[in-house]
Amino acid sequence: SRDRATALQPGRQTWWFPVQELRDPLVFYLEAWLADELFGPDRAMIPEMEWTRQALMTVDIVGSGNLVEITVFGRPSVQNRVKSMLLCLAWFHREHRARAEKMKHLEKNLKAHASDLHSPQDPVA
Repeated sequence: SRDRATALQPGRQTWWFPVQELRDPLVFYLEAWLADELFGPDRAMIPEMEWTRQALMTVDIVGSGNLVEITVFGRPSVQNRVKSMLLCLAWFHREHRARAEKMKHLEKNLKAHASDLHSPQDPVA
């Protein structure tokens, strides 16, 4: 039987997504701020990721807006590969953000220290 769902990508060949792979999705959660980093503004990178990974994904904001729920449809090996890739990218973006914050803090402290060195000192009596 030809019980399949189709995913189309403009300008590319059609790839077929077996409908039975929609039955058991892999669901995990990440911080909401990571969604734009991982998927681009307005989730623009999702179709490209779906095409290259041969998996379908949904990304939804949940709860108070601090988390996103990522649902991956596909064969279990594909689901795990997509999750692993996204977790690695999330780790990279968290580390990058932490380093940027540390650098900003260090720069602020260096500027404060430099201005202390250049301010006139009170004469010692």
